[in-house]
Amino acid sequence: MNWTDIPGWFQWRSAQEEAALRFPDGSRFLEVGNFLGRSLCSLGDVVQRSGKRITVIGVDTCRGSGVEGVRGKDYHGTAVEEGGGTFAGTLHRNLIECGYADSISLIVADSLTASTFFADRSIDWVHLDARHDRDHVKADIIAWLPKIRVDGWLSGDDYDEIKWPEVVSAVNEVLPDARPWSTSQWRWVARPV
Repeated sequence: MNWTDIPGWFQWRSAQEEAALRFPDGSRFLEVGNFLGRSLCSLGDVVQRSGKRITVIGVDTCRGSGVEGVRGKDYHGTAVEEGGGTFAGTLHRNLIECGYADSISLIVADSLTASTFFADRSIDWVHLDARHDRDHVKADIIAWLPKIRVDGWLSGDDYDEIKWPEVVSAVNEVLPDARPWSTSQWRWVARPV
């Protein structure tokens, strides 16, 4: 199986390639919000192709986000229902079938809980793509911000004023120095204090 065979939404591979080029051996990348693993397996592929030893970690509740966005749609509902209330098995199986069972670690937990598992300034890149409502995006940013190493990145998906206005609003409020990046992404770079 290849990451392109996994259902889902993903258009920021160039950002992953930039990260793999930018960060050295021993770096840690973490993606919050994995759904069935399309972007996570792409990241595994990018890291593998780089030849670097980079730790890749995925975080997801595996219970979906429910109804969200201006369309009021439940994007994960079918996968949650088919999995009997969770898509954790499908996500894990996709990682195995793509060949990343030993190189990508999964944490099945909500974003805020998972953030407590990491020391401050211990992660090079955290990419947020979990719940898309304003309060959750703000909470995710606040929780993961201290975990970013100096010159590391905190970024996120769906930076689109039309489709995801609450994402844009939350990012602009909490991280006014964040900038649009890649395809419908945002990125903030941690600077020395």
